[in-house]
Amino acid sequence: MKKQIIAAAVAASVSAVALADVSISGAAQVNINKVDSNTTLQPTVTHDVDVKIVGKSGDTTFTVDMEDTGASAFAVKNAYMNTAFGGMNLKAGTWFNGDSNLNNATQQGARAELSTSVGGASVKFAAEPSNKLYEMHLGADLAGVKVNYEQENALNDNHKILSVGGSLAGVDFSFTDSRSDSTAGQRLTTAGTVGAGGANPVLATISGFDKNKEQNMAISTNVAGMKVEYQKMKSDAGTSSDGFFGTFANANLLEADGFGITTSLAGNTVQIRNYKTLTEAAITNDVDADGVADTGDVVGAVPTAVRDTKIIVTRPLASGATAEFTYVTGDSNTSMDLEFRMKF
Repeated sequence: MKKQIIAAAVAASVSAVALADVSISGAAQVNINKVDSNTTLQPTVTHDVDVKIVGKSGDTTFTVDMEDTGASAFAVKNAYMNTAFGGMNLKAGTWFNGDSNLNNATQQGARAELSTSVGGASVKFAAEPSNKLYEMHLGADLAGVKVNYEQENALNDNHKILSVGGSLAGVDFSFTDSRSDSTAGQRLTTAGTVGAGGANPVLATISGFDKNKEQNMAISTNVAGMKVEYQKMKSDAGTSSDGFFGTFANANLLEADGFGITTSLAGNTVQIRNYKTLTEAAITNDVDADGVADTGDVVGAVPTAVRDTKIIVTRPLASGATAEFTYVTGDSNTSMDLEFRMKF
């Protein structure tokens, strides 16, 4: 009751116009996770809370997105302005890029993007001066197929990304080809010598390539009311990932492919996925302390292939929350996760 009185007093002191120009939304989730291994006996409980505030004045908006992932303190995740002038759209600030099979989202530096449409095609220029990064994006719809091309130029890297996607005869498809001139983080061969104690190999020379290539393919269709899909990705140098195959935050995923089905059952959404992942060896002695597996570093083992099955059951609850149970079993440790989430 006291909170309602305070809220009413605040609302009475602020004009209706001002209230209409500010919106607050957000989401929260709690996860209870259990991994079956010799070292993990007790379940863990984690939480993630996001609060988004958007201020609006005419055609201009400013967004602040804050997140608390368990540190008992909110940190600014995104802070950016969107505005328009002379047929152009401007977005400036800092924000996280998106998750995909080829990327686990990270916060970009202070950035500005200028975009417009030319003859049905989309054109965007972006710059991150602090990182000496400049980009050009082109997009078009060609006979129902969406085509996008991105060129990134940084201090020691030229990056080209081509992606296509669409639908043909009831089959949805997408393909991404990403190529970079950077040699940073490339996978290396192991020398004949070994590390301290004679247990681990030492990285020696680049394994026959001077460019990094990454590709991702996804196709899906509906069969008897079920969504059936196949996804495949490959990275020469190893990449971070957060998509169909799960989360790989350490840029060590080399290859992955698998099938999945999604269907409805007794008010639940049920997803079943079976996939194989290949991850490169972890660094056990980073000799030059650069965080990259390169010449002279000691690694734990050769790349390892793992096949897992994941079952995800999602159900909306009468309370307004959504419950999701995830079970993973296979060559890696068996894990169970129960998640409760809500939006406001």
